[in-house]
Amino acid sequence: MEIIAPIVSHTPTWIFVLFAFLIVMGARRLRTNVQQTGRVWLIPGVFIIWGLYGLVTRPGPLGPVLAEWAAGAVVGLGLASLLTITVEVDRERGLVRQPGSWVPLVRNLFLISAHYILNVLAAVRPDLHDIAIALDIGVSGLSVGYFAGWSWGFIQSYRRAPDVALAA
Repeated sequence: MEIIAPIVSHTPTWIFVLFAFLIVMGARRLRTNVQQTGRVWLIPGVFIIWGLYGLVTRPGPLGPVLAEWAAGAVVGLGLASLLTITVEVDRERGLVRQPGSWVPLVRNLFLISAHYILNVLAAVRPDLHDIAIALDIGVSGLSVGYFAGWSWGFIQSYRRAPDVALAA
């Protein structure tokens, strides 16, 4: 317990806010939901921006950083290619219905937890700093690759989806 209190007290408030937000958004996806088409892009946007931010702000030689990030992106694209995205669309009202799934909640928790744990590890274990930071930049790439692949799959599914009447 002695080690946890200083870690939590030095964690920026925005991390807790983002963590809570991602849990809420992931939990909403446990049930079939109807939402404005634009809202579908909220979580992918958060992770893509965060992943790109991680790339451009990471100190160190660009070559190794870019290689670690790109390796994560390739893994993320591979994972996203395994998904089957099913949607129903009401183009007139700008609504989309997605079936409930546990994937968004688990994915959100994994990505934010991986970033958090790796950054804490880098801070409290200087002997593991370089490995933790390399893995963290890989997680940044993974999130961008995953959500880029997911976005492509969503767009393709959206284009093929039949037009149905939905209520928000």
